[in-house]
Amino acid sequence: MNLELDGKVALVTAASRGIGAAAAQRLAQEGATVATAARTQPASGGQPDSRLHPYRIDLADAKATGELIPQVLRDHGQLDILVLNTPGPKIAPVLEVGLDDWNAAYDLLVRPAVQLALAGARHMVERGSGCIVFLTSTWVKQPAEGGVLSASMRSALSAFCKQMAFELAPHGVRVNQILPGATGTERMTGIVQSKADKFGTSVETEIGKVVAEIPLGRWARADEIADAIAFIVSGRASFITGAALQVDGGAVRSTY
Repeated sequence: MNLELDGKVALVTAASRGIGAAAAQRLAQEGATVATAARTQPASGGQPDSRLHPYRIDLADAKATGELIPQVLRDHGQLDILVLNTPGPKIAPVLEVGLDDWNAAYDLLVRPAVQLALAGARHMVERGSGCIVFLTSTWVKQPAEGGVLSASMRSALSAFCKQMAFELAPHGVRVNQILPGATGTERMTGIVQSKADKFGTSVETEIGKVVAEIPLGRWARADEIADAIAFIVSGRASFITGAALQVDGGAVRSTY
């Protein structure tokens, strides 16, 4: 299937590893020029892809975040696709989360995503086309142990995404969100390791507990989330906006 990404310019944030890195690589494979923003650069793994252009940036720095899209536009002349991936916050029970944790989570997840989405949207509205994708989580639909900060902050982004989709559609700009379920990334490995340490079990035992809640019987690979991202930003999804696409192996039990 031709995803019609040749000649497009994309920006993917938190792209040094995990879902962000997989998304950047997938878009580049489909012919897009991809700016990858991250605090650190990905480890070298073979020949570098000439379509990938790294930008070192800490999204927690509001000033640096504000300079990112203008720099991408200076370097590449346009921005057609914006994939807003953000790091995960602290995992802890509700009563163990303090106000400092809430503020830190806001600065990690919400503020940079909103800041970049607004800057990208203004450029796209001027051009009369573009796609924005927020990476949220199935936790916005179904609670998970210790997920209060992630679920709350990503729920705010989920609402913001829907509002943007509604207001920007007349200008030719599509806005959607991808809701990954449990995915075999370094972060997920860290979460199950923390649970194993807390409960005195093994990583394998804790992975088994996660997988037991997934009807397809395994967790996702990062490239499977990347495939969903590539589709939703492509010409093959030209009539989809305001959507929340779950990629979770059937883990969320709700009917909508």
